[in-house]
Amino acid sequence: MNLEADIAIGAIAAGLSRIEGLYTKLAQKHGFPYGLIQVLYILRLNNHVTQKQISDFCEIPKQTVNSMIKQLKADDHITLIANDEDKREKKIQLTPLGKIYSQKILKPFLELNKMVINKIGMDLLLQLSKKLKTLGDAIELEIELKTVSSKWEREGE
Repeated sequence: MNLEADIAIGAIAAGLSRIEGLYTKLAQKHGFPYGLIQVLYILRLNNHVTQKQISDFCEIPKQTVNSMIKQLKADDHITLIANDEDKREKKIQLTPLGKIYSQKILKPFLELNKMVINKIGMDLLLQLSKKLKTLGDAIELEIELKTVSSKWEREGE
């Protein structure tokens, strides 16, 4: 790979890390762990997901998701519904109280998102989203195929 590509991928990784750090700071400013924000955001978008789906989508550890789910359940913000296809899995659904809670907790993030969209525009946001998904899929595929690690192993010999 050439230096220009290395710099570009590094800049993308740094940019994504910065964005996640900024959202983490905003969560902390409001007294919440960022993991909770991620879980509530996913539940707001899809009210019938499993812990595994949340973990996979956000790339956060299952234990983190599980601890957030336990707390949300204890506070009556979610219900767990048996999955007919796999009895071991439970679908997570916000309760009416949970919907109010998530709206309150997510309010600063949703307002921030609106302000950002007003500045950069929806078209650019959608383009970035599609391009980052494509890049993420390519990276995931290479990792799954172990192409990268195989090359690293051969080069280290």
